[in-house]
Formats: sequence, C-alpha cells, structure tokens
Amino acid sequence: MQNTKKIVVGLNNPEKKYDATPHNIGKVFLEWLIEKLENDQKIEKGLKWKNNKKVLAKTLEIKIGHKDIVFVLPSTFMNNSGNCVSKILNYYDIDTKGLMIVHDESDMLLGKAKLGFSHSAAGHRGVDSVIQSLNTQSFWRFRIGIRPADITQSKYQFKAGDYVVKKMSKENQKILEDNFEKFYLDMMRWIINS
Repeated sequence: MQNTKKIVVGLNNPEKKYDATPHNIGKVFLEWLIEKLENDQKIEKGLKWKNNKKVLAKTLEIKIGHKDIVFVLPSTFMNNSGNCVSKILNYYDIDTKGLMIVHDESDMLLGKAKLGFSHSAAGHRGVDSVIQSLNTQSFWRFRIGIRPADITQSKYQFKAGDYVVKKMSKENQKILEDNFEKFYLDMMRWIINS
C-alpha cells in the first residue's frame, strides 16, 4: 500500500547571509515549488509557512490529490539537520520511507538532479547528520547538482566546503532556475507514485 503522508525537507543554513549560496538550494527549490503549485492551481494561493519550534523548522502542510505533504525548512544549521528531521518524523508519525531530503550535490554538474533511495552521505555533512540521527539511510534523496561546468579541477581538487557557502553568480543561479521545471516533474512523480 502506498504511503499517503510524505515529508519533503529542503536542507539549508537558516541565516540570511546564506540565502543565495549553493548549500541552500534545497530551500530555494522548495520555495519555488510551492509557488509553482499555487500558479498551477494544484494548491490554494497564499499558504503561509508556520514556525514550529517543537520540530526546529518552518513547515507548510498541503494536500495533492489524496497525498498529505509536509514541506520542511529546518531552522537548524546544515550540519545539525538530523536533529530537525528526527523531530519532524516523530511529530508527524511518518516512516523514513515517506521522507525526501532535497539538497545540494557538489559532485554533480549544475542543472542536473537525481532521485535516489538509501544511499550513503557521500561526504555531505547535512545528509550525514540525518543518517546519524535516524540511524538509517533508508530515505529518499533529491540531489541537485551545484558544480559549475567552468570548474576544471577534478572533484578531489575542488574545495566543495568553501564553494557551498559562497554566493552563486547570477549566471549559475539562472542555470539552476532554468532546470527547476524538470526537477518539478521528477518531484511530482515521486509524490504521486511512491
């Protein structure tokens, strides 16, 4: 039987200075996704994020068809994301198989994205925090590539830790946003079919 409840978490750093950084692409995509759902009249307009201190996050509850979806933006910093995610799953009583983590992926090119289930953190500290807090990697991940094509070094020379907290150029932001429509279709397939 399909799970009708789902949690979608956009990993991010909460302070404003991180808003246009690659590490916050999970948050940027979720905010874009909500606006898209409103514009396509799949959900009512004007829904507001709620600041839920019990789960250390802002949440937005919606219904798409017969699926109840909770979108989550942690108020914890990236490296402590697991604290929020474990509280969210307990609060809404949802199994990890109904959990999707949306995050940046420095090993993937800008404009690419990949959906996967039960993978290791592969060096992503936010995802590692989630795995450690839940004591499992059996959850969905939507990885959004942030690696610009003009970075010619191998991934071993590329200093992802520095890059992910620096502001993205307007050009790179546009490349990402131009691909959000494609990411949206992937996300909707997961929401409806899983």
